[in-house]
Amino acid sequence: MPKEQVRKRGRRVRKGDVQNEAELEQYQQQPTTEISEPIPSSSSTGIHPSRAAFLAGKPIPPQPQPQIHSQGENNEGIQAEGVEGQYGEGEGAADWTRGSRIDSEFPFGVLDPDVKAYFRNVEEQIKDWEGVSTEGEEREDRQLFLTSVLSELRSHELQTSTDPETSIILERLLPSLNDWGRRVIGDSFGDKWEELIRHRFGSHVIQTWLTLAASTLDREARDIWPPQQNKQDESKGLLPKMTELLLNLIESILPSFSQLLSSPHSSPPLRLLLLILTPNRSLPNLSNDSDPNSKDGLIRSKRSNKFRSNQGVKGKSILGDGDEDDENKKKNVKRQVPKELIKFRKEIRHSLMNKLGQAEWKAMGVDTVGSATVQLLLEFEVEDGEAEKEGSLFDIITEGLITHMKNSSKDSSEPQAQPYLSTLLQTQTGTRLFESLLALSPEPIFRSLWKTYFVGKIGKLAGHPYANFVTAKGVSKLNKKQIEQLISEVKGNSGGRGLIKAARTSVLQALVDRSVVLGECQKSVLELLYSCLELPEDKKSELVPCLMALKTYPMYQAVLTGSSAPEDDEKPSNEDIDKEAEATAAAYARQSAWENRRNAKPKAAEGETLPNMQGCLILQGMIGMKDVNEIVLESLINQPLDTLITYSKSPISSHLLDKVFTDQTVLPKYRRKLMMVFMNNWKDLIEDRIGSRVVDTVWEKADGYMKEKIARTLIPHIVILGQSQYAKYFMKKAELSLLSRRPDEWREKIVGVKHHFAHQKQPQNNTPVSQDQLEESKKRKKDKEEKKDEIDLLFDNVDSKKKHKKNKV
Repeated sequence: MPKEQVRKRGRRVRKGDVQNEAELEQYQQQPTTEISEPIPSSSSTGIHPSRAAFLAGKPIPPQPQPQIHSQGENNEGIQAEGVEGQYGEGEGAADWTRGSRIDSEFPFGVLDPDVKAYFRNVEEQIKDWEGVSTEGEEREDRQLFLTSVLSELRSHELQTSTDPETSIILERLLPSLNDWGRRVIGDSFGDKWEELIRHRFGSHVIQTWLTLAASTLDREARDIWPPQQNKQDESKGLLPKMTELLLNLIESILPSFSQLLSSPHSSPPLRLLLLILTPNRSLPNLSNDSDPNSKDGLIRSKRSNKFRSNQGVKGKSILGDGDEDDENKKKNVKRQVPKELIKFRKEIRHSLMNKLGQAEWKAMGVDTVGSATVQLLLEFEVEDGEAEKEGSLFDIITEGLITHMKNSSKDSSEPQAQPYLSTLLQTQTGTRLFESLLALSPEPIFRSLWKTYFVGKIGKLAGHPYANFVTAKGVSKLNKKQIEQLISEVKGNSGGRGLIKAARTSVLQALVDRSVVLGECQKSVLELLYSCLELPEDKKSELVPCLMALKTYPMYQAVLTGSSAPEDDEKPSNEDIDKEAEATAAAYARQSAWENRRNAKPKAAEGETLPNMQGCLILQGMIGMKDVNEIVLESLINQPLDTLITYSKSPISSHLLDKVFTDQTVLPKYRRKLMMVFMNNWKDLIEDRIGSRVVDTVWEKADGYMKEKIARTLIPHIVILGQSQYAKYFMKKAELSLLSRRPDEWREKIVGVKHHFAHQKQPQNNTPVSQDQLEESKKRKKDKEEKKDEIDLLFDNVDSKKKHKKNKV
């Protein structure tokens, strides 16, 4: 296309819009290097404001438009993001350099594209070998592969750690390195620890490196060193030990430790560092199959774990070596820390207490990033025995409760509820800190907290969207008298039926679990559940279906009959409702339903109810209540057969049946009754995905008589069951074909019962024969042949000729 026909880039001038060339030239000469980027705001619910407004049914708030300007030289024009630049004919392209952002995203420079492409190929190879055991020549090949990768990585460690594409590759590579390799990587970081910890991607690399460094520190404390340690050339320099690297790390970040704790990227590595400095403390696992009940959430965020899971990071060596931490756990070996490092945990905590004021600690406690740090420091303070001192972190968070208790001997006044802790009960982040306070507090402090903030308010707190979890945590430390008082308070609030209607059952679940631990108050807890479900005296057999559906008895009957739901005569007053918290909880529920729309739960048909997870958990806990579990079992067994089959095929309610057959407090007669109920329906259960697992549990707990009874009901359906993808596993375990052909052998093999004629069978003698016995038998045979007369020899010849003729035929 001719140059004259090329459309010039520039801002369109509307009619009547006259531009002053002098003003334009002056505007172009003004420095415009500032970058003004909008900071994404977050609502109190933790979700995007637009999404929160959509879920709440409100108009979407306007979002500020980013304005980015870059300085041009020699009138090269002004370019803004999303707006066309202004150029003259023959002028060059716009300068898209975004100022200091390059330095923040790539503080150590941009990685060479060729090196980045090489590491992409390395990642594909690591994915194939990760966690796969090897030996022999293949292991040598992988070791050579590691050597070549490390040689290419040399002098690129910092750039690789901060690159968004290669940082995850370095995380995959680190578990394959031995102690020497980990020290080499740590030494390559030099004194750039603070920059790495602050970085979005570098912080994750540091987390992986620190997790692996803990096992290296353990071996150094036990005086176990890699083979390269004694082969170093002092003239060329010595590689620092892992202890020295950690000392360098602590010295580098200690002056700015308090500022780093508030950063969303640097806070998790620092919390991990504090855990590493604690002897005998378990650390989060690098693999994705860690225990969900562990405290990994204090280290890696859910977003970080989700990212690693999506990337398929297994956290295992390509050499196939087992996880050393797992091996130590199996051997009950406690992790050790070198003596030089143990003292630094307390020094870091004291340094933070001196630098941060009370207002800063309280603000950090309700912050989404800082709350986990405060929880961890509270735990360390309790371990060090300093929690009950005046001015401690425990005293600051509880707003002087410990100081008041120290001075209570002079002043007999009761402690008053403070606004900060009352606010913690009503916020999503603050409740987690309050749970830690209740779980970690010594007995005198716990009694004071419970009496001040919970007694007399249980009825409201048990039904609060957030405070009910804190109340449940406190219930786990109550004694018999406190539990009785709590039950009376819950009953006083509309009988407790509001907990069932709002599905706020954490307090009820905690009461069931606590009664099992204490072995007391179990009948009182059962009466509370009757009150919450509004069960009449003559309808106690409906306990299981009502709890399984998590509906009150009137509501449950309305669902079964298809009638309208009964109206609630007593409505809570506006003072008892936290409208903001309820609206936030409802928004989260709608968001969760929107996110899981592809995995939507099946809807119940008319006149049918589906099992509820919360109700099933309460029922499972009640199975362990020795004093009242017979009432639950009778209610379960009295249900219609169709209902029990539905429970067996549900991924939720099937756990209740497993609990019945595995819990030691259940009497054997109830297990036999439940087996007899299913006697003509084993085929239907075995062919189901969930039901087959229930049958496996029943088979393990059944006696020999019941096993044979179950197996014989399935023999007519062997052909059909063999074609089922779930039943074939049970058939292999039960060996139904052997039972149909040889019942005695089946009883001996499966049941372990020998036939009553088995003693008549001649046992085979497989005892070894000595050389002397062989020589003696040969001598006897020779003597017997010598004693034969002519008639014996004649018959021997005849027998040998007959055998020879048979062989020919």
